[in-house]
Amino acid sequence: MKVEAASFSPVFRAPQRAATASAEPKDTFTLSTQLASTAREAASLERKLEDYVPGEVLVKLKSGTSFTEIHTFAGDYGATVIRRFELPGNMLRAFDGELVQLKLPPTMTTAQAVAAMGADGRASYAEPNFRLHLNAPDKPPTDLTDDQWNLRNRLGIDIKAVDAWKISTGKREGGPVVAVIDTGIDYTHADLQPNMWINPAPDPNNPADGRFGTNFVDKTGDPRDDHNHGSHCAGIIGAAANNGGIVGINWNTNLLAIKLFDSEGGGDIANAVGAIAYASAKGARITNNSWGSEQYSQALKDVLAASPALHVCAAGNDGFDNDNHPSYPANYDLDNVIAVASHNSRNQLAQTSNRGAHTVHVAAPGVGVMSTYKDGKYGYMSGTSMAAPHVSGVAALIASKYPDADNETIKTRIMHSVDSMPSIYAEQLISGGRLNAARALATDNVAPAAATDLTATAVDASHVRLRWTATGDDGSQGRAVAYEMRYSTLPIATDDQPKVGEVAFKDALPAILADPAAAGTPESAVLQVRPSGKEQTIYCALRVLDKVGNHSSTTLTQVAVPGTTLAFEEEKDGVSRFTPEGTWGKTVLPGRGSVWADSPGGGYGADRNDALTSESISLKEWVNPMLQFDARLNTERKYDSCEVEVYGKKFWGGTKWRTLETLNGISDWQGHKLSLQDYQGQDVKIRFRFHSDDSRHFDGVYLDNIVVTGTPSQAQG
Repeated sequence: MKVEAASFSPVFRAPQRAATASAEPKDTFTLSTQLASTAREAASLERKLEDYVPGEVLVKLKSGTSFTEIHTFAGDYGATVIRRFELPGNMLRAFDGELVQLKLPPTMTTAQAVAAMGADGRASYAEPNFRLHLNAPDKPPTDLTDDQWNLRNRLGIDIKAVDAWKISTGKREGGPVVAVIDTGIDYTHADLQPNMWINPAPDPNNPADGRFGTNFVDKTGDPRDDHNHGSHCAGIIGAAANNGGIVGINWNTNLLAIKLFDSEGGGDIANAVGAIAYASAKGARITNNSWGSEQYSQALKDVLAASPALHVCAAGNDGFDNDNHPSYPANYDLDNVIAVASHNSRNQLAQTSNRGAHTVHVAAPGVGVMSTYKDGKYGYMSGTSMAAPHVSGVAALIASKYPDADNETIKTRIMHSVDSMPSIYAEQLISGGRLNAARALATDNVAPAAATDLTATAVDASHVRLRWTATGDDGSQGRAVAYEMRYSTLPIATDDQPKVGEVAFKDALPAILADPAAAGTPESAVLQVRPSGKEQTIYCALRVLDKVGNHSSTTLTQVAVPGTTLAFEEEKDGVSRFTPEGTWGKTVLPGRGSVWADSPGGGYGADRNDALTSESISLKEWVNPMLQFDARLNTERKYDSCEVEVYGKKFWGGTKWRTLETLNGISDWQGHKLSLQDYQGQDVKIRFRFHSDDSRHFDGVYLDNIVVTGTPSQAQG
């Protein structure tokens, strides 16, 4: 099992620019001035925006905006308010602003509105109303059929439902509410009707607040399914037991029906935001989201983050690596989101399933899954759409058995109780495995014992080898499930409450370790350390985890790592050896300290084309020189990037700047090693040149530990 490392979603920020007319007193605002001042950004957006509802935008206005000010803002742009999203009190405080859906005048394009309103001093951001798509290609109970391989099969490639039901079959009265945000549910279906949520207090002033949920397509209180997809997901979660037909993961539950998609499978972000808010207002403990989009929406991320529910999301069905090609909402870097891939009955990830070593948490059955259809029928479907409700169903079982379990506990139980998959698939998932309901439900109050003998056995300028003795799942008994090791150049706090000069355990750098061996077995790991010209101290911390997420106390050790002779490092005698242009500068990040950033304040702005350039670096006395650095990225994929360039002579091509690597997209800290062998024997310069276009700017590029290594030429003799 792998332990989750930090992951990143883009931070959509308004471009850094001078204040526009709208930031001045109200009586000086003119629409023509606002449109003119943002015309370049609007033109850039026109080329990019796709798959959205024309003539509509979502705008988050600053906290404290009154009802009158909302309509004044809309009126300034000739727009009308379609909807002011009403959030429950706890969500509203976390959301910190007013979200509105606006209808634009025919004379204003969506790109013009997003650019102009996003730059308005009264707004935090503006974005299109992107369209959404369903993530689907096309004593056991008496109704557990042989067709339900996902719950029980001869090869054991299932979720171990039969064993899980010995612990819990769910809870209806007072049990968790599971919101199925989809195409609706056939609430008259014999297998679904017994487990439908019943609205305890429908709002008489809101015709869309219905008995079983709500319908965002027709703006009514009737969430009847006219597609099949939503009913299929609902049946996986909670088809009733022992009544003929089939059985769901929860024999007893509360299925809240929220119809977000029409009969053709079409939906949009505005209604998705409303769906999350409605589900949360009705007390949903879990939401199932078997849909997605490639389009990043800050509004959707904000409402998910503000919701107290656990949001289970399908990873997508394009066969993509979500680490590099995001799918939302699965890719939102939120503690209350869990992303799900699909696997088949042969212990393989489905060919069409998205995956991601840092962004997709777990796999669940998603190929040829039997479940309920509309009109009282049954049928098969495939996709991560079917995998997600398996996780939602198990999350509901956990919440039924352990009603005090918070989102972190439920997510941890699911993540750390997985069955292993072949390494080719395991390495593409954060948890490294597939859903096991029985292990996720297990009662386990005994944490693993700490590995008290953590010590370094071999050290050089680039590596630290550590050893310790394996403990167990319960104290020193059994076999633990995972290790979590972190390291830093700062002391690591054991309680995630760091003192001055310390770093929290969660903010230190993660090391990827193999699964624990049997108790008493010698264990080892090698940490890759960025070389330095002087001795440095590396602080290491180790925790042992069991299948339900209990962890041992933290074992600490520190290692003196010798310095080495380098061709170049970014500071000499405390003075930087780089010259920054534009907004390049230093900023401080948890666990890292001072690092370079293209825009230290965040939000890199439009038309950037400036660089961080080194002083001259002599490679005349070096063999096999290598540029090494760490980078964290948060840029608009395809449009904004950072070129890593070297200035020197290459063969017969003359002396000029050449690109070694292009940094682009979204990724956590990663180490980069680029050969400079073509330039050995000469003086060179290195630069990181960041450039952006006119619209949709995120958080930027961060750089650390920039060095040039190699072998001194005299050492070759």
